[in-house]
Amino acid sequence: MLTLITVLILIILLSRITEETTKIPSTLAIILYAFLLSIFFPHLFSISSEEFNEILYLMLPIILLPDILNISIKELKLYAKEIFYLAVVSVIVSIALASFVTPYILPEYSFTFGMLLALFTMLMATDAITVSSIMARFKLPNRLKIYAESESLFNDVTALIIYYFIALPLLEGSTVDAMSVNFIVFKVLFFSTLIGVATASAGFLAIKILRNPFDQFLIIYLIVIVSFLVAEHFHIAGILSIVAAVITFKILVQRETKKNPHAIEKQEEEGVYTTLMEFLKNVPAITKHEFREYKKEAMFVGVFANAVVFTVIANIIDLHLLLRYWYEILVVFALTSVIRFASTASLIATMKLPFYWTKTLTLSGTKGALAIIMVHSLPAWFVYKELFTAIVIGNVIVSTFIYTFLLMWHIASHAKEYESDCAQENMEHDPLATFSKELVSVLEKDTYSKAYNRVFIEDILSKELARVRRYKIELSAIVLKLTCQACSEKQRHEIVHAIGSIITEDIRTNDYFGKLDEERFVILATNTSLSGALVLAQKIEKQLEEILDKEVGFHFGVTEAHETDDVAAIFEKLGDAVVKSIDHKKGIEIEV
Repeated sequence: MLTLITVLILIILLSRITEETTKIPSTLAIILYAFLLSIFFPHLFSISSEEFNEILYLMLPIILLPDILNISIKELKLYAKEIFYLAVVSVIVSIALASFVTPYILPEYSFTFGMLLALFTMLMATDAITVSSIMARFKLPNRLKIYAESESLFNDVTALIIYYFIALPLLEGSTVDAMSVNFIVFKVLFFSTLIGVATASAGFLAIKILRNPFDQFLIIYLIVIVSFLVAEHFHIAGILSIVAAVITFKILVQRETKKNPHAIEKQEEEGVYTTLMEFLKNVPAITKHEFREYKKEAMFVGVFANAVVFTVIANIIDLHLLLRYWYEILVVFALTSVIRFASTASLIATMKLPFYWTKTLTLSGTKGALAIIMVHSLPAWFVYKELFTAIVIGNVIVSTFIYTFLLMWHIASHAKEYESDCAQENMEHDPLATFSKELVSVLEKDTYSKAYNRVFIEDILSKELARVRRYKIELSAIVLKLTCQACSEKQRHEIVHAIGSIITEDIRTNDYFGKLDEERFVILATNTSLSGALVLAQKIEKQLEEILDKEVGFHFGVTEAHETDDVAAIFEKLGDAVVKSIDHKKGIEIEV
């Protein structure tokens, strides 16, 4: 066992080195290295179909947790129609089309409708583990990533319902009518969601009682594992229960922190909450800072779990079996690719989005471990079980490698277009968004403050965070929020001009000054510790007090970048610091 863990860690490190040096996603490198090891050192890995299923079920909640934690609930609501189309409508229509066409392109086989339904249910749903691993590697518009990652989470539920409750009964000779299908779908969706919500609520209450960070982190994992196990025990959708549990948990945490973000401090200062019920009602389960840290830690654990899954996938590859059915594998791969392209193209055309997004969505349709689990569950007496096993495993490997390399080529060849899309997306809440893209690219700085506009300061912050990770240097950020309700437009422009003059005079040449919106400005202090940024903020605060009228309010937030922070995390920490500054009626607050 120790040897196996050592090999897994070495595979992870080698795959990360490969990704850094060649830009090839670590997912592909893990599969390749594990496959080579299984050939040259077969004694290291010996995994049966049953063991593969057990390992995947063990790793599935651990892998899905960080992906769901990082999905925005607001964006899920915003793009609900598109996600429903991709995860439900598109899957059903695609399975029907493929089942209709296959007898004409593979006429030598006597497939029944139940057989084809089982085969294409396994292949039409994208795999959440594979998609999230690959999509995280590329810089794409957030909306496009939401489409791909949310689709991969929810279309697994659609596929599992069709496969286990419709396809397998048809395969075994049972009859399935519309009434029973509707009842099954309702039962699965309702009880899976109920289990997830109930588990998350129980875990949320437990976290309120256990304040130790390690205990809380374990409870978060228990929430996803228990919800999955209970759902699978009752033969309903375990993945949907995980999604429902994590989203419910996020909603509960966000609702409390918004309602009373500093209840803990108030309790300690006032000492008024003496009963258990008052404690449970008023003390937040997790602060925003703790929640951010848990998301980071879950991501690290997920990396290891991902490596385990892709390693076991590589070790069940039977080259002789794949070569025997290479024609069928490629025919089915081509058919599913064409159908997926058509279904994504219809969405992109309907939403009037750039057509090249179609290729990205199509190429994000990689298959994965869940498809292999489904093919393993086929009855032993099934005449085409060997053929279906070869087709499914072959399509998992082919889609993972071919789709990923094509996606890399596609994104590289459309780099400017996607960069422009990202910039446009970032400017949705910026006043300059009403201008054309060409004009915005010229107006790099704000007219009055001479600060970088949001799209440029975010790009600068992204690059500086990359330097923090690579060279282990210090980076701090300061946000300044203005409050001037009674100011006229002219007065506001004069205030902004004065603030811009002060800040540009105080910062160094290697620092950056940016404008996030009409009320918020940000300073990126490179090679500067948190204490150094605090000194700079105090200096600017003192100068502003001298020149601004009393009716003009201003609050500062200061934070320091960590190696695991991204742009969103920095802005979230700055926002929390400003909220604390306003609540505590202090000029400057720090958020770590």
